[in-house]
Amino acid sequence: MRKIILLLIFPFLGIAQSSYNMNLLGSYEWLNTEGSDIWGWVDPITGNEYALLGLNDGFSCVNVTNPYNPIEEFYIVDLNSTWRDIKTCGNYAYITTEANAGLLIVDLTDMTGNTYWHVNQFSNPITGASISFTSSHNLYIDENGIAYIFGARDNGSFVANRGVIFLDVAANATSPVYLGEWDDEYVHDGMSRGDTLYAGCIYTGDLYIIDVSDKSNPFVLGTHPTPNAFTHNIWVSDDGNYVFTTDEKPNAYISAFDISDMNNIQEVDRIQSNPGSNSIPHNVHVDGNFLITSYYREGTRVYDITYPENMIEIAYYDSYIGSGSGYDGCWGTYPFLPSGNIISSDVNSSSNGNGKLLVYGRDFQQASFLSGNITDLNTGYAINNASIEILNTTHITTTNLLGNYNLGSVNSGIFQVLVSAPGYIPVTVNTTLISGNITTLDIVLTNGSIVYGCTDSTSLNFNPLATTDDSSCFTCPQNGLVFSVSGGSADNEISWGLTQWNGWASASGSSGISYGCVQDDCYIFRMYDTGGDGWNGATYIIMDSTGITLASGTLISGFYGSDTIQIGSSAPCDILGCTGPTYCNYNPNATMDDGSCWGMSGCMDSLYVEYNPFANCDDGSCSTLYTCPEDPPTGLYASNVIHNRATINWDNMNSNVCSVDQYRIQYREVG
Repeated sequence: MRKIILLLIFPFLGIAQSSYNMNLLGSYEWLNTEGSDIWGWVDPITGNEYALLGLNDGFSCVNVTNPYNPIEEFYIVDLNSTWRDIKTCGNYAYITTEANAGLLIVDLTDMTGNTYWHVNQFSNPITGASISFTSSHNLYIDENGIAYIFGARDNGSFVANRGVIFLDVAANATSPVYLGEWDDEYVHDGMSRGDTLYAGCIYTGDLYIIDVSDKSNPFVLGTHPTPNAFTHNIWVSDDGNYVFTTDEKPNAYISAFDISDMNNIQEVDRIQSNPGSNSIPHNVHVDGNFLITSYYREGTRVYDITYPENMIEIAYYDSYIGSGSGYDGCWGTYPFLPSGNIISSDVNSSSNGNGKLLVYGRDFQQASFLSGNITDLNTGYAINNASIEILNTTHITTTNLLGNYNLGSVNSGIFQVLVSAPGYIPVTVNTTLISGNITTLDIVLTNGSIVYGCTDSTSLNFNPLATTDDSSCFTCPQNGLVFSVSGGSADNEISWGLTQWNGWASASGSSGISYGCVQDDCYIFRMYDTGGDGWNGATYIIMDSTGITLASGTLISGFYGSDTIQIGSSAPCDILGCTGPTYCNYNPNATMDDGSCWGMSGCMDSLYVEYNPFANCDDGSCSTLYTCPEDPPTGLYASNVIHNRATINWDNMNSNVCSVDQYRIQYREVG
């Protein structure tokens, strides 16, 4: 028994999912049953929109007129089955299932859900022919009210070889008239327009196109295999010139076929949502220039098919948490409501792992298309397998044997396109892509080797020899600078930094070439050397974007040094240096102290009156020698005279001011 669980009032209240150009407006979940296929219906009187869903244990009708608040109107419990498919004609819904429930017919004008029939016997009152079936895999009802029943059985036995049964539901809505059948192959799914049936024959792996103008005598117009040989679903373009198919296998394709010549059907393109993920496409529906697709674990996907030979994925909402192969996630989708909203049914994406209805708003537009031809400059021949890439996107393709390619982008605008091929010089060009239009871009490649570098001539590091841009281009809106540091014997010890006058760092680097972008101002170029012996012959050169040298210099010695540089039209720069006159490195020309002051200057000769015992460097201030101002010594006498030796004594030999080490006395012995 089914139960209502949840109303999703605002999209952001749900579990976050991956999406692009699609908005989740609302959802509805069931408690004890998984989901299968979906269709839509509009009340012709009120204009209300409804989602009609198949679930394992029944059929549900949900009012989605207010997409933010879906409301289930009624639920019809039925025999349990994984497969339940719905189509409408007028005010009636027709539901098939692989359970032995026959064809369920529901009167949608009764929103109590109490008016319905199970029918399994069908006859033609004119011809007397009849048929019965208790189960079928799928159905389609065309614009003429003809129902096509696919893969029917009667209590397990094949009916019409499980091909197609034709019923007229327009003539009698609750007692459809049997018209005929096509029984050449088992048909898994299909659709019809006018007098033509388009069938997916899953077990042969072929699409079939069948003339059904005479329902008693249908015949095949054309057939073609699909890429993964498991043709599940098919839909025709509005102009009738193309069909689109799915193969229900892991890593299978959505494919486009040109059927304008039924005798020569041609595949023109194929696409995958997430190549290599093992995800499985399920059902496609053509909605004008768009292909709306239920893609199991990849959710609901939208492709631009304006040019079927160049299908572009433009939107998606991945409603299932997991990935890879598996029949979880989005089973079916319906894009034909007047509101433009897309409704999708999920097998088990609800919060409790059961069925879920999702209502999406469209936020997508047509893709922008790119096509052209790649040729050799010298020979003019086409280049096969050349690569064409729209840079900074995921869009990339290769040329065919004729050198032709088709590519596209979700967005419009100016893009860089890289064209390359083995043995040729790559080419990068700018091109403008416009939504809904094809831009033709033919490229001629030249034989040669690849040189990587900046190919933008306006960049500071433009390399005129580069053939392939390596994204290294450095551009600057104001003052672009090139810093070159080289020529030393110990460049590994070198580093530098450029700071504004206010101390903000603007650029830094080491030996070699670097680039910077600065505003008009005064700057300090700071030089560092980890060895403490200067830059050992290395010099720096700072140039502007035109190659004019703005400054140059070197660190002669030590661990650190700095230069002042004026860039642009700033006010004259201060002169950096030690502004303290008592320091050893005092610079009388400096107008701003740079914190480099060291030591104390002064007289370092102790024989001078100006001598400073704390001085670290002599500043040339020594000028006055010490003298002895006292009177000559008094009380002078000699003692201990022995031949030529004597002790000389005096009273005032030393004083606090003058210290006398010795007197020299010359004498000779007499007598």
